[in-house]
Amino acid sequence: MTEHREKLSRRAEELRDERALATVRLKDVAAELWRDGLENVRELGRLTGLSRTTLYSALRVRGIEPTDRSK
Repeated sequence: MTEHREKLSRRAEELRDERALATVRLKDVAAELWRDGLENVRELGRLTGLSRTTLYSALRVRGIEPTDRSK
């Protein structure tokens, strides 16, 4: 593998890791927004760029049941 390709491969790995961390942070922000009263998955998706499916899963992992409207 050329030196240039090795550098590009390392950079790709760094960016992949940054993206994964950013996604976790966006999920955390979505949960905080929900707890702060923004209980609309569609709006959370618009704000975070996360899909509705991802948001439902992320909220549940963080102890929030987004379909529970019994409040």
